[in-house]
Parts: sequence; C-alpha cells; structure tokens
Amino acid sequence: MNLFIKSILLLIFIFLSGCENKEYVKDFKIEEIAVGDSLLDYFSKEDILSLQRTEDVMGNPIDLKDYVYIDAQFDNFQFETYDSLQVYYKLDDEKFIIHGIGGIIWFDTNLKKCNEKYYEVKSILNEQFKSPVKEEFLDYKDTREGMGTTKKNIMYFDFGDGSSIDIKCQDYDNELLNLSDYFQTFIFSNEFNEFRNS
Repeated sequence: MNLFIKSILLLIFIFLSGCENKEYVKDFKIEEIAVGDSLLDYFSKEDILSLQRTEDVMGNPIDLKDYVYIDAQFDNFQFETYDSLQVYYKLDDEKFIIHGIGGIIWFDTNLKKCNEKYYEVKSILNEQFKSPVKEEFLDYKDTREGMGTTKKNIMYFDFGDGSSIDIKCQDYDNELLNLSDYFQTFIFSNEFNEFRNS
C-alpha cells in the first residue's frame, strides 16, 4: 500500500473518530424535550402564546419589539420530573424551534433535598459528557441588597459548539424572603448563547 493511500485512510479514520466523540446538548433532554425540537410537538400554539412572557422580572409590561427571543412558562402541566418548564424560542419563528429549555423543581425550604438533586444531576452529566469545559461555584453568595444569606450551588457545562447546560440549587434566605428554594437544569443552544453574550 503506497504512502498516499495510507495517508487517506489515516485521515478518514481521524475524521470518523472525531465524529464518534462529538457531544451535543441535543443528546440531553428535559422531559424528553431537546434543544432544536419544535415546541409545537409538545404544546399547542394556543397554549404557547397564552403562556408567553408579557412582563419583565420587575412586573412591568414588555414591548415585544425589543425582543429577539422570548420565553413561555409551563407551570400547570403534569411533568414526569420537573414541576415547571421554561422554554425560549425566537419571537418570529412560526415553528417555535427551541433554543433554551429549563426545568425547575421547587423544594420550599428543604435545602438538603435541593442539594441532593443538584449532585444527582451533576453526576449524570459528568458521566454522560466528557468533553465540555466545566465550571462550578459552591455556596456562591448573592450580594444584592436585601438578599440576606441567599446563596446557590451552580455548575456550567460549556460545549465546543457554544451550546451549554447549567444546573443550579438556589438557596434563599428563608427567614428574610418568602421564596421557595429550587433546583434548575437549563439547556441553551449555541445560537442563543451567542446572542445573549453579544
């Protein structure tokens, strides 16, 4: 076998090996829903539009002209694992292709259970994905005024194509704030991450 053919075969082998080892966020799903799916495969257009965000985080009405991506919150549905889903899509996309999906589990004041879920999902992600750049912050204090001892455990899994998975256990100061602790998993497409980081 001459050197040219050997070189071609080696390049083919390297290419195929690289393809086999590629990891994508679409391989990880929340309630069997993946980034890149159409939200219409899971919910009606009427439900999506009725649950689409209409206010900012401060409760003020939003002007849709200012938005490229918008989210809808699905609270009153029976899901297998999560209590609620939050899904991001492009505002002008009639197919409602998913660019971000998050699942939330509420734990009231039970931080122990919240952290158990955090470490459970962390273990699953570490086992399933070897290639992402991983960054973790434990007992990360919320320094905003009025948040008291609020803190969180959070971990980021950043993939080579720019997509990401984030997990978080949010521990509110339950004596000061009337808010429930929660665990959250969020998956974002590379396109969405490029937009929000621009």
